[in-house]
Amino acid sequence: MRFEWTDERLQALSQEQLLTLLGNLDHQRAIGRIGDSAGAPLDQRIVALLTDRTIVRRRKRMVAASEAARAARADVER
Repeated sequence: MRFEWTDERLQALSQEQLLTLLGNLDHQRAIGRIGDSAGAPLDQRIVALLTDRTIVRRRKRMVAASEAARAARADVER
């Protein structure tokens, strides 16, 4: 099922919901269900609605997830 994210629907979401949506979009792009050409405009629209504080929180989460993935790969390689 495809859901169209209009500006009105995006604006009705809380900061936490926008972060969740952005995380889901990142995941869908990572597994190839959504191409970069389709995902990039939505990504930009979501980020434009996020406050600076929320963006910082997202970056910290992304860094933590990246470090956890790196550690997991290192454990597997041992």
